[in-house]
Order: sequence, then structure tokens, then C-alpha cells
Amino acid sequence: MLKVLVAEDEPWIRAAIVEMVESIGHDIKVVGDVTNGVEAWHMIQQMWPTVLITDIMMPEMDGLELVRNISENKIPMAVIIISGYENFQYAQKAISYGVNRYLLKPVNREDLRDALLEAMGKLTEIEKMNHYLIRIQTYFDTINDVDPSGGIKSIYKLVDDIKTIKHLNYGAYLSLLRIIESKIGSLLASIEVEHKTMSQFNGIPDQEIRAHLGKLAESWFLNPERNKKEFKQIIKSACDFIHTHYQDDLTLTQMAEYTDLSISHFGSLFKRYTGESLISYINQVRVEKAKELLRNSNDKLYSISEKVGFSSQSYFIRVFKNYTGMSPNEYRKSLGI
Repeated sequence: MLKVLVAEDEPWIRAAIVEMVESIGHDIKVVGDVTNGVEAWHMIQQMWPTVLITDIMMPEMDGLELVRNISENKIPMAVIIISGYENFQYAQKAISYGVNRYLLKPVNREDLRDALLEAMGKLTEIEKMNHYLIRIQTYFDTINDVDPSGGIKSIYKLVDDIKTIKHLNYGAYLSLLRIIESKIGSLLASIEVEHKTMSQFNGIPDQEIRAHLGKLAESWFLNPERNKKEFKQIIKSACDFIHTHYQDDLTLTQMAEYTDLSISHFGSLFKRYTGESLISYINQVRVEKAKELLRNSNDKLYSISEKVGFSSQSYFIRVFKNYTGMSPNEYRKSLGI
């Protein structure tokens, strides 16, 4: 399956692209949509999509800087850039970063479909490394569900398994090690624990790398501050805000500002304490509110989708079915309404 992340700062354009992607079918699914490059970079490291569709001109971090980060970190994903500028320099720069397609606005559905199907043809190659990325993410998603001894043993096992691709793709091997170090480093920074990072892993003996990452994991697991109550309260406050403002176009940037945290710190804490990404949590709240309206009112679907914050009726129906297994109309009929 192609897992697609859409990055576009104009809400109506972003919604239109999500709609087009979702309507293509062929086992292609939008797993997130964000408003700028910083949010996209965070989401990539949380959800590991197989395709990124990004605008070039965005606030915080533009599309070119975003794809440069993806290229430099050797993250396995297909990238489709969309732009309102027919500028050869933009396209040339994008191609140098390994971008698969460069599409001009307004985006044509058939061009986007062709680009996604082309990406699907390369999916097997992408999924080889994506397998390790998912394992890394699963480890950090469940890091608070394991005892310290098990958690420390697991990090050593993960590093040992990743070493098996060292001779097949050395660049990917180094990238995976950097990702592990970065994620542990973010956890330690969140509880203000000083720690050392390696400037590079290239040329460092395997045992030294293994010991370094293991020591970082120990610093996390053996620190009594790792389950600070104040962090739980911050995320509870954010969840309360979402339940009150679910109709709005809530973004990762907005929620980070609300909690006075960085985007990466907020995103990591939110996933840690709720078990969900921000987008997934917001959609669940909206679906629950929609179910209330479906049970207690005669409102039309377009009215309900607007009231609970979805950008369009068709997108609302798709999300509702993903979470409940039935369409809104089927849900109403199941209640005898």
C-alpha cells in the first residue's frame, strides 16, 4: 500500500489534493496532511510514509529544504513536488534531491494519478528499508510499555539487526543509526538530561556504536524523571483543547504553540501519552461528534461534516468509514433512524 503524506499550507488546496489522492484507489491512502515543512519532517519521522506530496513554497521550512533533508538522511520514499512556479531552477534543484515528479498547479488528477502509480512501481524497493523504519518507530511507540531491562535488551537487538544491511546499503545503515540516536536524544532532551551524540557514525567500529546507543537507552530507562506528571498534564490540556476546538483547522504547529513546546517535542509527547498521532486523535474526536449528530439530529451529511471540521463531505465519509467500518448513512440505518 502507498502511504501518502500531503504538505501544503493553503487549506483548500491541501483538501483538494487529499481528495484526489483518496479517489484514485489502487491501495493508495493518505496517512496525514500538514501545513508546512517542519510539520511534514516531524510526521515523516513518526509515520514513515512511502510517498510525500509537497508544495515548494511553504512557511517554516519550504519544500526544497524538506526534500533535501529526506535526501541527506536517505529516507526511502517517493517525492512528488507541486508548485505554482514554472521555474527551471526549482525543478533542477528538486531533481538533484531525487524527486520523482514535479507537477505544476493547478494539479491535474490524471498527472497525479500517473505519478502515484509510478511510485507504486518502486514500492518493493522502498519497503526494504521502510521495514526497519517501522521497527524503529514501533520500538519508540511502545518504549513506555516495557520494563527497563527488556527495553535496553531490545535496543541492542535492534542495532544488531540493522547491522545486517551494512554491506548491502551502507548509507541506509548510517541513516538508521542516526534516526535511533535522534529519537533517544529527543526523549532525553524532553526531561532535560544532558547526553552526548556522535557527530557521525561513518568509520566508527560496530561495537562502539552499539555501546553508545545502549548507553543512551540506559540513560532514558533508568531516569526516574521519564514519566513526569507535568508532561501528562500538558497533553491532557491539549486533548481538552481539541475536544473544544475540533471544528477548527487544527495543526501540529498550532498545538505546539498552545502547549509552548517545539513541534517535535509536542508530537513525541502526544504520541507517547495518547498512543495516537495528532491527526488520528483529531479525526477520532470528529467522528465521535459526528456520531452524536447522526443519532440526535436530522442534519444532512454535508452539514454534519462541516460542523465537525472536515474539509469536504466525501473526505468525512471516508474517514468515518475507516474508524467505524460503515458509512454515516449506514450508521444511521443501523440505529433504526
